[in-house]
Amino acid sequence: MSAAALVLPEFALIVLGVVLRRWAWRSSDFWTQLERLVYYVLFPVLLFRTTLAADLGASGAGGVLAAAVGGTLAGALLAAVVRWLPGADGPTAASGWQTAFRFNSFLALALVDGQGTAAVALMGVLLGINVPLVNVLAVTALARSTTERAGRRGAGVLRAVAGNPLILSTAAGLLGNVAGLTLPTPVDSALARLGGAAVPLGLLAVGAALRPGGVARGRRLMAAHLGLVKLVAVPAVALGLGLLLGVAGEQRAVLLAFAAVPPATTSYVLTAGMGGDGPFVAAQTSLTTAAALLTLPLWLSVAESGG
Repeated sequence: MSAAALVLPEFALIVLGVVLRRWAWRSSDFWTQLERLVYYVLFPVLLFRTTLAADLGASGAGGVLAAAVGGTLAGALLAAVVRWLPGADGPTAASGWQTAFRFNSFLALALVDGQGTAAVALMGVLLGINVPLVNVLAVTALARSTTERAGRRGAGVLRAVAGNPLILSTAAGLLGNVAGLTLPTPVDSALARLGGAAVPLGLLAVGAALRPGGVARGRRLMAAHLGLVKLVAVPAVALGLGLLLGVAGEQRAVLLAFAAVPPATTSYVLTAGMGGDGPFVAAQTSLTTAAALLTLPLWLSVAESGG
């Protein structure tokens, strides 16, 4: 019951984003700029502030990182077999592959936002480690399966990853933490207000970015398999690795919140920009996000029950 109570408010904001995008603020430019504000300013501020104040001496953090990375890699490996499904074409499979292991950072942070500074900081570290990993995997697959022009774009992936605001803000917070940096009270208060706006606005942006158009009949099996990998296999592998590594309590809850969220809505932007099958990725991401309303409470309940 408490797991559902945690998830439903977040999904209510996502649904509100869908409604506002469809019937109120219909300009795509408005929502694009809002997402940029959240991604480049608000969430980095939240991650920097919480990571700066985190207790880096907490035991077991290495096990959480290993389990999270293991779950991500397992998702990539399991989804690779989708390209051999009957009727699966190469470009579509390569485009949809990323939806089996990429994660919605906005939702992941929202799920731990009420669990305290340590949980948010740990989630920030998980995102900081996994964001470059999933971006390199996704861009490499798309570059190999699309045009030569897309391949040249893929050559700049290292620059894009190095400049990722989530990675930079987490790294800055960790360095400040190690150096013993303490922010002046007025500065900390201002950053706290900015960071507090990150989660609700980020979830509204997630809803506005969803594209619930249907998946073509010939590709529904592929979509179902990719969704199962992301929502079932990835968190199951992460949980199993966590158990082996002794991850428990709040850290297990953060691990499952990271592993069980649906794929990032920005998967569509990357796919369209590199000449992949954008409509399939948009529909797949939307369908998986809707299905996560059922699967997320189950995984969070596992975390609460002690696995």
